[in-house]
Amino acid sequence: MIRPILLSAVASGALLGAAGCRHKCCRSDVAGPRPYLPAGPTYIPPAGIPVGPGGSFLPPAAPGGAGLPQPDFGSLPPAAPSPAPSPAPSSSGRPAPEILLPDPVPGGPSSRSQYPATAAPAGVLGAPVKTPEPPLAATTTAVGGLPGFTKVKDGVASGRKPALDGFDALKRMGTRTVVYLHPAGADLAALRDVAEKRGLQVVGIETTPEKLATAAAAFDAVLADRSAGPVYVADDTGLRAGALWYVHFRVAEQQSDEVARIRARALGLTDAGDEGGAFAAAIRQYLAAR
Repeated sequence: MIRPILLSAVASGALLGAAGCRHKCCRSDVAGPRPYLPAGPTYIPPAGIPVGPGGSFLPPAAPGGAGLPQPDFGSLPPAAPSPAPSPAPSSSGRPAPEILLPDPVPGGPSSRSQYPATAAPAGVLGAPVKTPEPPLAATTTAVGGLPGFTKVKDGVASGRKPALDGFDALKRMGTRTVVYLHPAGADLAALRDVAEKRGLQVVGIETTPEKLATAAAAFDAVLADRSAGPVYVADDTGLRAGALWYVHFRVAEQQSDEVARIRARALGLTDAGDEGGAFAAAIRQYLAAR
């Protein structure tokens, strides 16, 4: 009994759906209000915004069809400069690579804050920077008969005691005076005889740790005598010459210990051995007493 009724209701619903609703509530060609539609909130534009015909918020067209009025951009504030790009974080835990921006070109607008207007740099990289050169030791030149021949400064050279052909080389160089730094009790007769035959003058200075102050005074006096030059300073091993040169650089030329030591070592200064240690102690005592 119930089943035939359900089948009849389903068939009636299918026929109504196929025919469609003919009521005016569902027809779109019927004008007028539709009371079945819920009334929504009415939109009220903000103050200052004109409302066009038909509820449109676009401004009306200008007379003559010239189009919409153009906005005045002159009243807008200047745009802020874009920030420099920052490196993206690294997912590996290592620091992100640094972004290197190009240096401003001198004379451009971005370089006005870096370079004064009165002094423009020379070239894009600027003027070359001059670094002070370290003190260089004297250069030793191989000269026949003059072992360790080294030019110390203009008109002054130093080395070992000359051989026979060394005196001839000094003569050709125009040398006038040979300063021989010798130990105590040395005989200079033979040396003077060979030198004087070639027109060279010999000045002997006894140079020992005990007489270092006297030797330094005589040494400086010969170097200061312009009539004695050019001068060649000689000794047997280089130790006496190096010691007096070190004292001369420190006292007469007012050079630092580092500079004087570098220059004097190239001329024979050493503190090795008993004699070297004795001269080193005498030099310290001499400088401390001044």
